Amino acid sequence: MSPNNHSRQLVAATLLVVFFTPASTLRADTIILKNGRRIVAEAVSVEDDKVFYESEGGRVSLPKSLVETIEKDDKVLTPSSPAARQQAPAPKPRGEAFKKALAVEIQVPQKDAEGVIRDNAVDEDRLNAVASLADKGDLERQNAVNAYLVAAVFEARKQRAAQASHWAEEALRISGRDPNALILAAHLDIVRQQYTEALNHLFLAQSLGPDAPDVLVLLGYAYYFIEGPEKANRYWKRANSLHPDPRLQELIAETDQEEQIEGKFTQAQSNHFILSREGSEISESFSRQILETLEQHYRDLEAALDFSPREPLTVILYPAQQFADVTRSPSWVGALNDGKVRVPVQGLSSMTTELSRVLKHEMVHSFVHRQVQGRCPTWFNEGLAQVESGEDPAVPPATLAKLYASSRHIPLERLESSFMQFDSITAAVAYAESQAAVAMIRDKEGAYQLTEMLKSLAAGRSMTETLRRLFRTSYEEMDENVGAYLRR
Repeated sequence: MSPNNHSRQLVAATLLVVFFTPASTLRADTIILKNGRRIVAEAVSVEDDKVFYESEGGRVSLPKSLVETIEKDDKVLTPSSPAARQQAPAPKPRGEAFKKALAVEIQVPQKDAEGVIRDNAVDEDRLNAVASLADKGDLERQNAVNAYLVAAVFEARKQRAAQASHWAEEALRISGRDPNALILAAHLDIVRQQYTEALNHLFLAQSLGPDAPDVLVLLGYAYYFIEGPEKANRYWKRANSLHPDPRLQELIAETDQEEQIEGKFTQAQSNHFILSREGSEISESFSRQILETLEQHYRDLEAALDFSPREPLTVILYPAQQFADVTRSPSWVGALNDGKVRVPVQGLSSMTTELSRVLKHEMVHSFVHRQVQGRCPTWFNEGLAQVESGEDPAVPPATLAKLYASSRHIPLERLESSFMQFDSITAAVAYAESQAAVAMIRDKEGAYQLTEMLKSLAAGRSMTETLRRLFRTSYEEMDENVGAYLRR
């Protein structure tokens, strides 16, 4: 599900509810909604104007008007069966070209000539000593700038973007027009989704070298998230004409398609959101309802997560086919967050409980990334999104408890990386385990500990270190505790 943590936002997808039978199997009847989403369920039937299916809480109904079709399939799958593994092979997801183009090795002008990296850490005393000589002359000033850049790159490679950004800004404090410092600071701003600050650095860098390809590429990224694909592509195509790059060419091709689809979208804006929509499919009154719902969720998450994003959040509403064309995500993905929240809303004309949950789920991902800056394991990110949005579990707790009891669960440590590699059944288990783990922490340790975990990750600690520091536990013990929590 992710561009790597060093480069861009984890691609965050909302899983449609997938119901398991009590024997931990899945009968693959699929309800396909008009908005493009799918519900894989058992005992699906149609009666008058309702579609019924079985869930953990009993029989559930949907208005028939929301349903496009129902696919019946008598095959019974389990998470480990060959048929399940072969189901829905994962296409190349949205954002792969972004990863390749942005996640390049950051270079500095020289090696660590001043010895500011010692024992696998930045030696701040040594760094301060080098910086104290910066006013002695041009050589000493450049040595100090380079020392700060070495420290910034070291922290960036450790995926500690906030600390890396701090050292890059210190380099600029000494020499505000140093091209390497400006480019590195802008790169880190984009990683942290602080696009306006990135532009400030890049405008100055461009004044020093108008046709520098690195500057043009980064300008494209900043404008992509602020204004959209059209302006971004202008900079990327210029950069590629100056210095052809296969990674950039792939990015341009991907964004050309997005530009064709979104070029005629209309925009609306509120205090914290920029909303783009396909005008013929999504009415102005519906878009106002969505903005009002987003602002309410924003206030709720500000309080729950003790954090406020600095930049507006972009939300794009698509008809179902356009969503599939742009995101190229697996069929079980019901929304996607790759730095922009992308949601299919075909067939809807007003706010629904389900759409509200999807929007809140994806907004949690935006809050988490901007606070933790790409360091959040997927299981915690997805579990937190499900808990905060009040979603029903993707797998009934009783069924999930049986998977834990028989050691057929997926260890949480293996769920630190993307879920986009999974088929729908394995993804359902991954989402359910993630939700159960976060709910267990909330119920046993207190909801405030969820924000403490985010703060620990933002400070540069791994999840292993965070679990040990806050709860004196390990991943192995977490798996045991989640199993016990489900059996309670």
